[in-house]
Amino acid sequence: MNWPSIIRNFRMSKRLKQAALAADLGVTQAMISRWENGESDPPDRVKRRMAELVQDAFVVAPAPTWVDLVTLNPGIEFVTDSMGMFKAISAGALELFGVSREAVEGRPASRFLGGDFAATMEALRTKGMFRSDLVFAQSLGTVEINNGSGTTALLCDFIHWPRISEVRAIYCVHSGAVLDPAKYERRLELRGQKIVTRKTF
Repeated sequence: MNWPSIIRNFRMSKRLKQAALAADLGVTQAMISRWENGESDPPDRVKRRMAELVQDAFVVAPAPTWVDLVTLNPGIEFVTDSMGMFKAISAGALELFGVSREAVEGRPASRFLGGDFAATMEALRTKGMFRSDLVFAQSLGTVEINNGSGTTALLCDFIHWPRISEVRAIYCVHSGAVLDPAKYERRLELRGQKIVTRKTF
């Protein structure tokens, strides 16, 4: 393994100063400098930690990248944090809600969404969506959309899954579709319940 290159490339890709990486690894900034310059090899403990960090860098997409993709989605998709605040919302959801991005992002989802969806949000929190206890959840029910000029009720099918941001915060991505009453009833009959969760363990 080319440790000087691995350490330097990881640090630069995360825009970390040597001192910040040193603090994470429990070493001095001078040690990071020596390893990056090839003057010495890191101990096995540090190699294992660096392997974890590099692996996480590939598993966890930087928040701006996946959040940007959510905002471009023509379907119904949005992201909430553990406090129920909108972090991002798709172009399709904005169109359906009849609101601007500025009116929604950074505000409580409960201000805009009611009906069964409000109960679903609480169930996701209770069942551990923001503690990484769930792999995903599915929900069926009414979504009451309040855009300030009135309320619209729709039958929807959503899948919800956790997403870890670059700063290790857990968000929930909600991706859904509007259903006609016949499809809604068929799906409810197949699932047997409005909320289905899959635990991580």
